[in-house]
Amino acid sequence: MKSFSTVLALSVAVGIGAGVAGFAAPAAAQTAALQLTTGKVVTDPAGAFISVSVKNGTTAPISETYVACEFFAGNRALGKSSTTLFSIVPGVTGSDQVRLLGGTSANRATCAITGHK
Repeated sequence: MKSFSTVLALSVAVGIGAGVAGFAAPAAAQTAALQLTTGKVVTDPAGAFISVSVKNGTTAPISETYVACEFFAGNRALGKSSTTLFSIVPGVTGSDQVRLLGGTSANRATCAITGHK
C-alpha cells in the first residue's frame, strides 16, 4: 500500500449532535485527483458506521483506494477502521461504509484517503 499523504492530504471531520443527525465539515484540502466525501456517523446496536465516497478525477482507473476513519465519543477516541474501494474508473464515484464494531457511543469521525494503486 502506497502512502500519498502529500498528494492526498485530506481529512474530513464529521460530527453529530443528538442521535444520528449530523453534519460534515468541509475538507481542509481537496485535490482534483481523488475527492473524499463522508456522510454522518450513525450508530446501531452493533456499533457505528459512516458512509464514504471517493470520486476519481484522474484520467486513469484506480484499482484500489484506501480510506481510514477514526471514531470518537466527544474527544475520546474509540477506535479506527478502514475500507478499500475497488475499480473506480475516471469520472466515477466509488462508495462504501466504514464500520467500527462496538462503537455505539460514537458521535463523530475523521476520515482520510490513506493511499491508492
